[in-house]
Amino acid sequence: SPGCGPYSLGSVPRRSDPMSAHPCEPARHQPPVRDDPRLAVLRWRCFQDDITRGPSTKLDMLTRQLELGSLLQLNLFTYYMEYQYIWKKHPILGPKDGSLTAEELKALVEHGRRFHVDILGNQQSFGHFSDILRHKKYAPLRETGGILCPVKNESYKLLDDLYSEVIPHLPFPFFNVCCDETDGLGTGPSRELAKQVGVGGVYAGHLRRVHDLLKEKYGKRMMMWGDIILRHREHLKDIPTDTIMLTWGYDAADSYEHQITPFAKSGYEFFGCPGVNNWSRILPDFGVATVNIRNFVRDGIKHGALGMLNTAWDDDGENFNAPSWHGYAWGAECAWNASKTSPDDFNRRIGAVLFGERGDHFGQAIELLAQAHRLPGMHGMRNHRFWQLDLDAAKGGARRAAAERLLTVVRPGIEHLEACRKDATANADLLDYFIFGARRRELIGRRLLDTVEAAEAYRTAYKSPPAEARPHVERAEACIRKLRDAHKVMGERFAELWHQESKPFALDWTMRRYDRAVGTYGALLKRLAAARDAARAGKKLPPPRSVGLD
Repeated sequence: SPGCGPYSLGSVPRRSDPMSAHPCEPARHQPPVRDDPRLAVLRWRCFQDDITRGPSTKLDMLTRQLELGSLLQLNLFTYYMEYQYIWKKHPILGPKDGSLTAEELKALVEHGRRFHVDILGNQQSFGHFSDILRHKKYAPLRETGGILCPVKNESYKLLDDLYSEVIPHLPFPFFNVCCDETDGLGTGPSRELAKQVGVGGVYAGHLRRVHDLLKEKYGKRMMMWGDIILRHREHLKDIPTDTIMLTWGYDAADSYEHQITPFAKSGYEFFGCPGVNNWSRILPDFGVATVNIRNFVRDGIKHGALGMLNTAWDDDGENFNAPSWHGYAWGAECAWNASKTSPDDFNRRIGAVLFGERGDHFGQAIELLAQAHRLPGMHGMRNHRFWQLDLDAAKGGARRAAAERLLTVVRPGIEHLEACRKDATANADLLDYFIFGARRRELIGRRLLDTVEAAEAYRTAYKSPPAEARPHVERAEACIRKLRDAHKVMGERFAELWHQESKPFALDWTMRRYDRAVGTYGALLKRLAAARDAARAGKKLPPPRSVGLD
């Protein structure tokens, strides 16, 4: 019912046919979405998958995303592309075991047509070019190590080559050339030009050339991220006015009008671009994403946005796609009814929509897990916090308190997720990724407690006569062995989940982190075993610091 947003319990998919590949297959489970723009506040309701920062989503998962997006009445999908594509003209660029192919892109477009979801093409065309420019063949085109040189015609020949193998497969009239985050522009071969026209002038000149190439040769309307031109507003007038601006920001701000009004008042059509806040995090920051998406969409609508592009990024190559679905669904809700839904009401309903659960366990889990990002010492629950193994066990009381604060919200969250998983009648496998992320958070808490216990046990052993030390060392060993084994199992589960979503490329990046963690605990166990042997021989134990438990 459009009056209630895109979510209606009557449209919850049910897996009534076990042979159906996906629960939202319209021929069996729901009628095709009638995308009448008069029923929606925003004409274009877009979501994104970053497939070029490591994880390269499999085609069957990409098509499934289109089906789920269609269920939520999202009508536009975009992938983010730097270099993970199989280009015939530039075959050294895309890794063979982790790149989108032309055949897959064509299949994605065709599948989207069945589900009334258009595919928005995308190619980085200025910054974020490091994985192309690192090749010796393209070194002459460097402005910096990560920016394409804007004063060499060969740069535009390269862009033309890249576009020529992608755009013909994309009937949608817009194409995103990105061109964001170009810090360092004007410091390479364009230095002399920058002295004459300014860095903003160099930037605008490049965008004009790209715009003309897209429009005159490929008949596409250019889209671009708006961050750099907002720094050089005096050159905004130099960007062709048929450009669609993508204005973005990801904090939990009260207002985003300062990023919107410069484009709206200058006559540009624009998309508001919030984010699901998944990048480099164990799980998305659901709290920040909720505020960010709601307010950005609200302000975009206020100033006449053409659409919303709800972004997801895989900055450290360690993210899964599935946990972004809470944010994607929230973006769909906000884009449909101008951000009028309360988060509490949304969380009460979304588990039924995505998973067919009868209760609201999923929403309760999200609300609990959102609290972990604000806890002291947890660094916003970013992935790098997981890789801090907490072997420095000083201030045991403070560490126990930190662990209890974390486990107080994480463990009930896991219980709710598992209850939803048990009750789910659709898309239950997506919950495995939420549960995995929550388990990683739980392991941080367990690690704090077990490391403190191991350190205290070893200190007791160190202070004891050798004849009495051995049981205490063995207790320390048991704690560390438990942690080593837990990280090993976690790594195995990560690989299993990865293979379900993505191609093999880049899996080894994260598996090396798990291997290092297991190796660190293994080395500590060897030192503890040596201490145990010393106690058995009646010798003085080495001090805690030399063992690695201080």
